[in-house]
Amino acid sequence: MATNLLEQLSGMFTSDLVGQIGHFLGEGTPAVQKGVPAALSALVGGVAAKGVSTDGASQILGQVRSGGFGENTLSGMAASLAGGEATKGLLEQGNSLVGSLLGNRAGGVAEWLSSVSGLGKGSAQSLLALLAPFVMGKIGKEAQEKDLGAVGLSGLLEGQGPFLQQAAPAGLAGLLGLSSLSGLGGGACPSALFSGPLSKIVWILAGIVVAFLLYTLPQRCSMKTPAIQPAPPQVQAPAVKVDPKLGAFGDVTLPDGVTLNIPEFGIERKLLAFIQDGARPVDKTTWFTFDRLQFETGSAVLKPSSQEQLGNIAAILKAFPQVAIKIGGYTDNVGDPQANLKLSRDRASNTMQELVKLGIDPSRLESEGYGEEHPVADNATEEGRQQNRRIDVRVTKK
Repeated sequence: MATNLLEQLSGMFTSDLVGQIGHFLGEGTPAVQKGVPAALSALVGGVAAKGVSTDGASQILGQVRSGGFGENTLSGMAASLAGGEATKGLLEQGNSLVGSLLGNRAGGVAEWLSSVSGLGKGSAQSLLALLAPFVMGKIGKEAQEKDLGAVGLSGLLEGQGPFLQQAAPAGLAGLLGLSSLSGLGGGACPSALFSGPLSKIVWILAGIVVAFLLYTLPQRCSMKTPAIQPAPPQVQAPAVKVDPKLGAFGDVTLPDGVTLNIPEFGIERKLLAFIQDGARPVDKTTWFTFDRLQFETGSAVLKPSSQEQLGNIAAILKAFPQVAIKIGGYTDNVGDPQANLKLSRDRASNTMQELVKLGIDPSRLESEGYGEEHPVADNATEEGRQQNRRIDVRVTKK
């Protein structure tokens, strides 16, 4: 029976451990309870996608051994998640692992995790980092107990596809660059058929097949070959657009009958979900970040590529005429703070004016620039600075 890594890992995270994680992240228990299994699905899926090849499995084994991941990693979970320097060290180790396992897909996976769990994006990134060492610890334990080499580990990871397909939240396969999670594989490694106890039988059967072909082929060649009818033309379905970070695009019909083609994890769907959820009241802390809005470098001039998303937001506001929004502009901390503040104001204002041009009443809109305030990522890295240079939206009335 195949080993279900995801099920076994999920069972290790007791309510006490979930509470410790929530305390460290500053997040509520319900969001962490949703986030842990989703994060484990992403990490196991990332490891499996990388490790189904023998070369990838060899790299993973090398990481397991060099990092000392195994039974001790798992038995020390409570101490590692207790807070303080131990948890900070775990976080640093995990950040490196996430980068190695997910590569440039890590940001998109964090966005997805935030969306499905309700965690803030920064907390989602940290949760992935906190859990990554335990995923590697489980793999290390399996490899040690079953004496797995690269081929054996590849087979173990290949068999995770059906389990992930059954348990993982929607949208994960596309983010990992897979057509489907079940497509990770299943069944024996072909090379195993030509070694071990079955090898003689396989070679005998192969010989019988070859002999049969040698006997029948000349007779078949002497027979008149029937005319081959051309195959009927096939109508190909249109390709679905997929963004590595935002997921697959799909049609959504608004209450006024307008249909938008928007990504699975884009601001449009998040904004629609908030507007239509009567249980989520308007507040001053719930912001949504534009994900396809672009400005000229160092300028408040919007690039033409921004018009698609601006048009979508305008369409949503037209479909919900009672809704009002506030637009916030932000920058990183590079340069003069006052200049950054002015740039953030101008960008927020220009975004608002574009919505006015698209037919939205100015009385439903307001804008404000915050400059370097309220960063969502570390300004010490280029990736963090890029995340801090943003335009956000907050619903002020619905």
